[in-house]
Amino acid sequence: MAETAKTQFVTADNGVKFAYRRFGKASDVPIVHHIHFRGSMEFWDPLLVNTIAQYREVILFDNAGTGQSSGNVPTTFKGWASDLAAFIKALGLKQVDLFGFSMGGIAVLQTALDYPELVRKLVIAGARASVPEKGPVEGIIWPQEQNPPEYTTKLAYAVTAEEGKEGLKYACFPETDRGEAAFNEYWARISTRTAEPLRLDLLPMDPQGNNQYVALVDALTPQPNNSFDRLGELKIPVLVLNGDADMVVPTSHSYELLKKVDNAQLILYPRSSHGFLWQYAKRVGEDADRFLDSVDFD
Repeated sequence: MAETAKTQFVTADNGVKFAYRRFGKASDVPIVHHIHFRGSMEFWDPLLVNTIAQYREVILFDNAGTGQSSGNVPTTFKGWASDLAAFIKALGLKQVDLFGFSMGGIAVLQTALDYPELVRKLVIAGARASVPEKGPVEGIIWPQEQNPPEYTTKLAYAVTAEEGKEGLKYACFPETDRGEAAFNEYWARISTRTAEPLRLDLLPMDPQGNNQYVALVDALTPQPNNSFDRLGELKIPVLVLNGDADMVVPTSHSYELLKKVDNAQLILYPRSSHGFLWQYAKRVGEDADRFLDSVDFD
């Protein structure tokens, strides 16, 4: 399981040596997980991924320039998608399911658009598409809702491990006793890994975290052929997940995905923010498993 899976390495055709972990029940189509801003695979909640792993093989990985992988973080999400596709092919996999959280959600969405032959089903958690090239857009509340900047800037400005921990709590959990307790439980769970020494430092901002931020700015700049304007190309089943009060990626953007992707369904989790998938880790894992096994939206 996540706590005991050993880190492995594979070098892809793009020259990147990717770090990854594989565990769970053997399955024809494994599910690959892509993590958030400044994160590595160390930050995946064991309760979440172990719940999913009861029924299928789970693959966690560090994208180029993050965690234990070599290379540099691309400054566009098309670059992130290219890296993810290279990693999948390096493992010899013909098709996978993808689960992306936050910036990782933007990346897996772009991957499904650019490499549709590789992706069977898609789970997008706490993420959004890019902005449309032109607006307003029919059926979408306009202007699009913007997130309060302090939730991401606190995470971006964190330098020490303790500041990173506090930044994650502030950005991802409600400022309530319930939110405080949920964060502490999440942090305790990711601290139980025994296979190797813990690596709970966030990705340094200079230069790789800054590259991630540049990729986000690029995605939120109106331009031709961005992901929002291509959402109609998605024909695979898509599960969109979010908290009902996400302060990092406003929940309204999840409704946009539901509206624009023909084969999408949406689940919102109550009294939660960006870290809903940690606050409701077991429930999110169970919902993901039901979606991945279902034929209702195939």
